Amino acid sequence: MSQELKISASFAIVKRGNTTLFVKEKHKESILRIVLDKEFLYKSGSNTQVKYGRGSYLSVPITENSTERFVIRDYRHGGLLGKLFGGVFLNGNRPLNEIHISEIVSQKNVPSAEVIAIAKRRLWGIFYKAKFISKEIEGAVDIIEFLEKSSPEFIQRYKKPVIFALVKLIRNMHDAGIYHADLHLKNILLKKDSNGEFIAYIIDLDKSVVLNKLNIQQRIRNLLRLDRSLEKLRWLSGKDCKSNVPVSLGDKPGESLNQKIAIISKTDRMRLFKAYMVFDSAIDKNWKMYIRQYPSHHSLHKFWWRVSGFSRSNPEKGEIRGKRFLKSLYENL
Repeated sequence: MSQELKISASFAIVKRGNTTLFVKEKHKESILRIVLDKEFLYKSGSNTQVKYGRGSYLSVPITENSTERFVIRDYRHGGLLGKLFGGVFLNGNRPLNEIHISEIVSQKNVPSAEVIAIAKRRLWGIFYKAKFISKEIEGAVDIIEFLEKSSPEFIQRYKKPVIFALVKLIRNMHDAGIYHADLHLKNILLKKDSNGEFIAYIIDLDKSVVLNKLNIQQRIRNLLRLDRSLEKLRWLSGKDCKSNVPVSLGDKPGESLNQKIAIISKTDRMRLFKAYMVFDSAIDKNWKMYIRQYPSHHSLHKFWWRVSGFSRSNPEKGEIRGKRFLKSLYENL
């Protein structure tokens, strides 16, 4: 698919030097003000916030006094590639694919963050870096932040409603033919609505694909990817506890992340899988036979986490990167 076909007619294309900005027409003026006005960061003052997900990102007001906000983040490789190449990519349409997939997700009414713009900067030859701008979902946090900030009592009380919110999101996403190639805890946001019900949102769709229909193996594989991210967090938080590293500044004595994750049992993991299989209408009349494919101890992945030296990110380094974030954006446009 060509780049032109990946871009909805609702997006404008703006070129500045070696940077191409794909921006939603209705937000074009606001985005250009943010990325082209070098004083914007200082004008917005404390309204610009450095936040942390997979690395640092910025939350900025749409206008100086607006309550609506944009999220600005760098595209970065994950895993070993991230350690080697950071945010440098080789050709390809990964940022444009996120626009394309996000528009389909919106059309199919799968809850997600609205994509506002992509800034793609050519470095040299076929290498590039990119920044992603979306509308912030007010009051939503990713699942890891939800676990970190919630008390054990809250998690115990609301884990079932949260599980069913996840089931509803993932089943609707899969039924819409969307396979999220990086389905993990950081890429799902949770929010309580005005009625006290949990709503889950899917984000980071750049490596996702749209199919006519997902088969049962693809569905299970995607669920196992999510399950693996929980096991990775459980493993990492256990290592932090053993090494006496504080897991969260909000934790009270005796309320480590490891202890909170322990509340999520194997039964809860199976509850998610079973609820997914029969949500709305059963995927397969013999769906029970697939249950044995679901549980996993992820032994090989644990071995990789151990040898690759995975650790929790350093907040101070993240904050330094965040403060440099918009400055680098301005300098490269």
